[in-house]
Amino acid sequence: MTRRAPENAYNCQLQLRWSDQLLHDHIDHVRVLTLIEEARIRAGRVWSGTTPDGGSGENRVVRSLYTEYERELNYRDDGDGTAMIEARVWISRIGTTSYTVCHELVQDGRVGVYAEAVIVMLSKADGTPTPIPERIRRELLQFQHPDEWYH
Repeated sequence: MTRRAPENAYNCQLQLRWSDQLLHDHIDHVRVLTLIEEARIRAGRVWSGTTPDGGSGENRVVRSLYTEYERELNYRDDGDGTAMIEARVWISRIGTTSYTVCHELVQDGRVGVYAEAVIVMLSKADGTPTPIPERIRRELLQFQHPDEWYH
């Protein structure tokens, strides 16, 4: 898979655990989803400087998650007792009540997993979708790279 992430996507290193792998020497697909979530939360904290709800009075929840497993990811000790994997995260779409976060997990310079999560804003008062607050929208716009950019 070719790189989809824009050059200025959020990048971080995620530590793999020995227990993340299966007997076939690759990272379990369920653990991959946890790694994607961790990368998304880290990116959100950097982008907004706050916790996921940002003190906005709304909850952010995953409405849908699409994942492509392009190649196996493996646990590889870096020689110091750790095994790391690179994550890239960016925003591809911002709607009225939701936005799409894109993710790549990269090992050995090659994308192994691509995922898109649609995040919906919900009112804490009644749990219904609510418009993205203007402050959050402004934060997201700084990191948006429309779908056309990488498809």
